[in-house]
Amino acid sequence: MKIAFSKLNNTPYPFKLDLENIVFEGNMVKINPKLVKINATMKGFVYRPCDRCGEELELDIDEELEIFASDGLFKDIQNELSNTIEFFDSQIDLMEIAVSEFEAYLSDYFYCKNCSED
Repeated sequence: MKIAFSKLNNTPYPFKLDLENIVFEGNMVKINPKLVKINATMKGFVYRPCDRCGEELELDIDEELEIFASDGLFKDIQNELSNTIEFFDSQIDLMEIAVSEFEAYLSDYFYCKNCSED
């Protein structure tokens, strides 16, 4: 799902994506001509092996996200890491953002009940 930067303004633009067992939904608001703020939630569940013993576990996901999308190159004035994704075709690809945030969540370590008690 792609949304053109030109369609966005300071009125919240709602969206919702279903990614199998994960729902990515929220709204987007333009905060300046080149920057959009995205407030979203990522909810659902996924099956994943325990990182210690390999037993399959069900992860319940309920994450609040605040992401920025830039129309072109983004220069952080304070030279600090920010949660800004750059797009170079004047469109925000919500599917790309959702998959990226989901993969970032899964990059953490997860342990089953037996292994987390050790």
